[in-house]
Amino acid sequence: MDCNNLPPDSDIEGLDAALGDNFARQPLPIVIGTLVSERRIKLTWSVSRYYHNSTEGIRVRIETSDALAMPNKIFAYLLTPLQPGETERTGEFNHVCSPSDLEEYPEDAPLPNKRPEWFRLNYIDVVLRSRAEVYAFIRDTAEDVHQLKHELDRTDRVYPAGELWIGPKPEASSSSSSSSNS
Repeated sequence: MDCNNLPPDSDIEGLDAALGDNFARQPLPIVIGTLVSERRIKLTWSVSRYYHNSTEGIRVRIETSDALAMPNKIFAYLLTPLQPGETERTGEFNHVCSPSDLEEYPEDAPLPNKRPEWFRLNYIDVVLRSRAEVYAFIRDTAEDVHQLKHELDRTDRVYPAGELWIGPKPEASSSSSSSSNS
């Protein structure tokens, strides 16, 4: 790269002007691309009571299946030690993925030598203390999955938002170039 031939500052200023503060606000004219109205995913939850020693708990398992136009593995996990200072590690559910998480986090296991060690699975399996927590957890998870689907639908819509020429803009008339080709 020749540092003496960098684009003039006016190109960078032009980019600021082209983007502006509201480059993607509604309403915008034409929608480019296809809308995936059939995108869907099925959530199935199971709840079981169990007793461990004298502590009551409620186990909740939420699974995804039958996804169309989106992955089934939408739950983000982080690999953590079971106990501080131990070497044994396990995946711990953290959140429902965002569209960028779906692009960045691998399925089933974290990437080797990448920190933090995120990955995605198609289920959540947690133990909660009360029925109120269970209802709230299932409701909140369903809302988060609905929001993910909505955000994926929104990313399918691409709007013309501006343009910027880097370098000289071509001349509007192409008659000189077409006459030299004949």
